[in-house]
Amino acid sequence: MAKSKTIAVTEDVWDRLRQVMEREGAKSMNEVLSKLITRASSVPQSSFGVHKKMKLRFSQEEHEEITRDIH
Repeated sequence: MAKSKTIAVTEDVWDRLRQVMEREGAKSMNEVLSKLITRASSVPQSSFGVHKKMKLRFSQEEHEEITRDIH
């Protein structure tokens, strides 16, 4: 069995994690956190350079040009 670690979270975060756990049908907080980490780290390349509100798409080169530090 894997080693366990303890983390401290606020009551608000705990409540939100419990809600996610129920919504996702997860059996443990470990499963909830694992799912959240997987989702957060798997941003599809097709979303690179997308501005949600403006609905603009940039290529990687365009994004680098726009965000380049000019100093």
